Order: sequence, then C-alpha cells, then structure tokens
Amino acid sequence: MGSFLSDKSDWELKNEKNKMHVRWLLIVLVGGYFAYLLSTRSAFTSALFNWYYIGAVTMSLAAANFVFAFILSRARKRGRLHPVLKYITMSVDFAAIAMVLIPTGGSASIFFVVYFIVIVSNSMRYGMKVALAGIFLFNISYLCVLLNQYYPSFEVPELQTETLKVAGFWLVGIYTGYLARRFQILQGEVEKYEKLVEKLTSQKNA
Repeated sequence: MGSFLSDKSDWELKNEKNKMHVRWLLIVLVGGYFAYLLSTRSAFTSALFNWYYIGAVTMSLAAANFVFAFILSRARKRGRLHPVLKYITMSVDFAAIAMVLIPTGGSASIFFVVYFIVIVSNSMRYGMKVALAGIFLFNISYLCVLLNQYYPSFEVPELQTETLKVAGFWLVGIYTGYLARRFQILQGEVEKYEKLVEKLTSQKNA
C-alpha cells in the first residue's frame, strides 16, 4: 500500500486533523476554566469535582488526542483512514462534554450548547449516517449527566424543558444531516457533468 490517499480518505483525514486541533484548544481552555472554578470555590453540582477530577479529565482527553494523532499519522502512511475513526472521535467528544457539564451546572450548564457544535460539525462533514449516530451518542451522554445530577431520586423537576432540549437537538442533528446529504448528491451531479464535459471536449479535439 502506498502513501497515496483517496479523495474521500484525504477529506476525512483533514476533517479529523482539524477536530484534533480544536480538541487541543478546548483541553487548555476547559482545564483552565475548571481550575478557576475550583480556586474560587464556586458552587458545583457534583461532590466529585476537585483537582483529581480536573487532572483526570484533561489528562484523559490529552491521551485520547495523542492516540488520534498517532492513528492519523499511520493512516497517512498506509493510504487509508479507517471509517470507524470518525465515530470513535465523536464518541470521545460527547463523553468529554458530559464530563464538562457535570461540575458546571449539569442540565443548566452554559456548555450544553457545545453538544450542538459537535453534532453540526460532524453532520456537515459526514452526512446523515453520522448525524444519526451522533444523536444516539448524545442521548447516552446527556442521560449520564442527568443521572449524576438527580441521583439518587432520579426525579427531573423540569422534565418538559429537558424533553424540549433533547427534541431540539434531534431536530438540529437530523436537519443538518439532511442538508449535508443534499449537498453530497448535488456535488455528485456536478462531478458527473464535469466528467461529461471533459469527455465531449476530448472527443471534439480528437
């Protein structure tokens, strides 16, 4: 196998590299923000929030990013990026958001909007299949946040609000995936016409 990447693999490789760079930035920002919250003794929704929690979260994400960097480097040399990788990186991102939400307000955290950034980013890059997978992963991630927040009674006081938030996420994810799918179809049609024009031009010049 050579070092040549197909157009699709090259596209996915660039996407994953961009996500990896953004993840490094977020590790620094979130780690710093967590340290600020703990040093100022702000109110937390989880008794587990301490310096060990901050270290565990930041080091876990950093380790995951190093692994992704290694995998991407190997993919470049091998000439193929495994299609499962985008699902794995998205899973890690949703898990990271859950770990950020737990000590910063749970369901009321201002970081809830990051869920939308992750689903829109992945859906626009990869299409409907990844969008549906992202919705499923979001449900698991956010359920873990709610279970931690309302343990041990598990009684959600604003169930209607939470239902609307989840429904809104579903709507955004599915619609973004639909738009990406439509774009892929139109792009394919354009490529067909370009090939047809090239063929006719070559026949005319022959």
